[in-house]
Amino acid sequence: MKRRPNGLIVGVLTLSVLLLALLVMTARPHTNTPLDPDNPSPHGAQAVARVLEQHGVAVDRAGNLDELRRGNTGDETTVLLTDEFLIPHDERQDFLASARTAGTLVVVDPSDSLRESLFDQEADESKNGPVYAASAGDGKKIVAINDPTLLTNASVDDGDNARQALTSLGERRRMVWISTWNGATGEQTGLDWPAWKTPLTWAIGLSVLFLVVLRGRRFGLLALEPMPVTVKAVESTRALASLYRRSSARDSAASALRDGTASRVGAGLGLAQGRRSPDLVANALRARGAAAADADGVTASNVPHDLAEWLTGPTPENDKALVELARELDRLEKEILR
Repeated sequence: MKRRPNGLIVGVLTLSVLLLALLVMTARPHTNTPLDPDNPSPHGAQAVARVLEQHGVAVDRAGNLDELRRGNTGDETTVLLTDEFLIPHDERQDFLASARTAGTLVVVDPSDSLRESLFDQEADESKNGPVYAASAGDGKKIVAINDPTLLTNASVDDGDNARQALTSLGERRRMVWISTWNGATGEQTGLDWPAWKTPLTWAIGLSVLFLVVLRGRRFGLLALEPMPVTVKAVESTRALASLYRRSSARDSAASALRDGTASRVGAGLGLAQGRRSPDLVANALRARGAAAADADGVTASNVPHDLAEWLTGPTPENDKALVELARELDRLEKEILR
């Protein structure tokens, strides 16, 4: 008898699988590139990028001139270059020409040569501060972040770093972030897995393991038996009877008793194998009893009549009636076949 799976167990397992799939699907990809908006490590800049997004700034990435030109929408855009040496020498002029059309151009730790091309040469001590900003005319601005740690996850909370970073990068509604160029850096390394998801994953996994052990078979040594295994008929009968009793299947038990008696009595009457059902055997016994009564001129023995009634009677109402049925069938069968 197969046991149907418990609905609660199936539901818990299904929910666990769905939660694990959701955790994996919602994990964001990250890189190991310094100052990258998807890098959650101490030298990454994921914290600044997420805060900018929360304040309504659309953060996009660009890794070549075509992506920069598509993402740069002019006065509404801030272009951030995290490392000027990402740009090859033969592309720098084109890069600067396109980047200067943005509302704000921000360069992290620019070299002296790049400073000369971006800012005028008038003496200004503020150029050596953490952040230096200058007007480029027509409402445009050029910003030099001289201290890269302003943007890193490890230092953004120190002192005034967060305010200076957000002031430099969050002025426009759109931002183009350049931390890789032509695939030169930014190797994919895994998934951004928030700390709160780790204990939740462990809880789900342990719950599933507990349910599997709870509902599984008991562990123990395997029992070796020679094959094929011969099971005695009496053992099969007792096992089947035990199953009938535990499930209160008196109708099935009574049907099995009647079928067995009908088969043996039918064989004694000479009926074919396929014609030994309780109804047919009962009819044959009634016919034989009637024929015997006509031949003898006396009332027929009540044995065939009683057996026919036992073979086709109603289902026993309780265990006591079932035991009585078994005894009567055995007694009457012996009287018929002796």
